[in-house]
Amino acid sequence: MSEIIRTRRRRVRAVAVLAAAAAVTLLTLGPRSLVAPARGAFLGLLADIAPLEAWFPGGDAERALNTAMFVPFGAALAMILSRRAWPIAILAGLAASTFVECLQASIPGRVPDLRDVVWNTVGAAIGAVAITAVRLMLAAGRRDRQRGRVTRT
Repeated sequence: MSEIIRTRRRRVRAVAVLAAAAAVTLLTLGPRSLVAPARGAFLGLLADIAPLEAWFPGGDAERALNTAMFVPFGAALAMILSRRAWPIAILAGLAASTFVECLQASIPGRVPDLRDVVWNTVGAAIGAVAITAVRLMLAAGRRDRQRGRVTRT
């Protein structure tokens, strides 16, 4: 693979991380008047897709929202890390969530909650594990193709 393609992929991945971080920042620290419509749309979509009881204990929409919000963040972070360093994406999700909850204590109308940290971290873990699984499957496919070429020769 050429260096130009690698550089483009790195840039795209870096932009994905920044976009995910910006979305998390806006949704968690933005004013309620700005965030409420997006929250309502997401919860409406969840209600249409599947019963929450199947995915979250007690069918709590807040848990679903907190989890879903951090999936892209964990996935984007896992994409910029090496395949072996993917757990760092989960730790970064934990750190970002903890930081956000601490900041929310000083924002009127926002209520910090330890459960949000837990579910945000679960979301980051889902994203990181999903990306890592895909990367491992792609690597296995490449190895199989290379072995196939070697044994045919």
